[in-house]
Amino acid sequence: MDAIDAYWAEGFPNIEGWVSGGHLQPLKLVDRIQRAAGISGHAAEIGVFHGKFLLALASLLDPGGRVTALDVFDDQSKNLDGAGEGNLEILQRNVAAHGRKDADYAYIKADSSALTLLDKVDLTRSRGPFRLFSVDGCHTTEHTLCDLQTAQQCIAPGGVVILDDYMQPHWPGVTEAVSLFCRDAPRLVPFLYNQHKLFFVGVGWHAHFFTACAQAYADDPDARTPPMFGRNVLT
Repeated sequence: MDAIDAYWAEGFPNIEGWVSGGHLQPLKLVDRIQRAAGISGHAAEIGVFHGKFLLALASLLDPGGRVTALDVFDDQSKNLDGAGEGNLEILQRNVAAHGRKDADYAYIKADSSALTLLDKVDLTRSRGPFRLFSVDGCHTTEHTLCDLQTAQQCIAPGGVVILDDYMQPHWPGVTEAVSLFCRDAPRLVPFLYNQHKLFFVGVGWHAHFFTACAQAYADDPDARTPPMFGRNVLT
């Protein structure tokens, strides 16, 4: 059994959070594409809540992989929209109980929108570069746009950024932020959309990832490949 299958069976159901079980196969597919292409790196998430999705990303890493959780944690004065109140103690308990034992975990208490360029360079040097980077922090337009830009600056070549709550009606700021991000000719573009999570990869890797995903879901009657921001996306 793959590490992520084991986590999905034993850890995933026991951690509080709003993550669909339908993300298992897309995550495994992204991991296979990256490994086949020789893409390496580590994992990070902005806005971790209790670690339900972060530990899924951790399960895809090689032994010794670095896993970084970035959240305001108990400083809830900076959680402007109440999208999820992170709790470091609960997160660490879940890591101890359900996280892979051979990973290197770091917990960074910070307002992601306040990170300076030097902070991002230090983050990438000490914990990255990242081949899997989840963005699920404050859901305002400004914060989401800032977090997408941070992920873009810290991602490894061929790394994938996974944004939560895109086109989720309760969080319109996320969708607005993606429109602003994609308007400015970013280095990251979307290639996959699954159950309110939008997956991005570098422009030069888009065709490779999109084609692999489209082939994997070629026989799925619910799969579509519409254009989005000038790129084909598997939905």
